Amino acid sequence: MLTLKKYTENDYDLYAKLVFNEQTMKMNLGRVFTDEEATMFFQMVLSCNAASPDLGFYQVLAGQGSEGEYIGMGALNWNDDYNAVEIEYMLLPSFWHQGYGTELVALLLQKASEAHRGADVVAITDPANVYSKRILKKAGFAFVKQYVNDDGEPAELYAKKTETPRS
Repeated sequence: MLTLKKYTENDYDLYAKLVFNEQTMKMNLGRVFTDEEATMFFQMVLSCNAASPDLGFYQVLAGQGSEGEYIGMGALNWNDDYNAVEIEYMLLPSFWHQGYGTELVALLLQKASEAHRGADVVAITDPANVYSKRILKKAGFAFVKQYVNDDGEPAELYAKKTETPRS
């Protein structure tokens, strides 16, 4: 069972486990963050979390409640380019291939549906990340396009609609 808990200013050390992990960051940025980038991004995480009760960046904890083991990060943010909620996720390598990614995407989709029912949901992944693509397809996402992102790296866009309200 996974629990999501928004990052606070006291959680930098947990966040740092991800952004300085070479295996994790290879499929997200292609490299680990510099100290400066990590600090700047964490400040953005905190700003996003303060700005919205239902969107933002979450610690992913395995186990019961907020005292579970830290295994990664999940995020829900509004993507203006696609007029959709974007989900993002990263797990520490020791938790890969255990079903956590599939469970995390389902949990993020549930939160997106609760916050923005009927909205499109998008996810962007590295074309080489076959496991992430498999997780997204299993969750009902459809491939939309391949493109080059702002960093000049190839990326793939996947999309899905959240559940629509029942009348």
